[in-house]
Amino acid sequence: MAEDKGTVLSLNETVSVPFGTFSNLLKTKDFSPLEPDIVENKYYAQHVGQVKAISVKGESEVETLVQINGTGNNTG
Repeated sequence: MAEDKGTVLSLNETVSVPFGTFSNLLKTKDFSPLEPDIVENKYYAQHVGQVKAISVKGESEVETLVQINGTGNNTG
């Protein structure tokens, strides 16, 4: 059973990942009552989806976008 929750922290973040630099990102704080000691910040780009996730509590993981199959490097 999943009880994941998210809170919007920002609508204008800029993040650089191996695929490129993205601006005007949605930044969320994601957590679950089932795992209260784990918190992630996630960054989402319009028309792309999640481009980065960073564990900020309980873990030390970072996920970044490195490739989008079938497209050029068209960020922004």
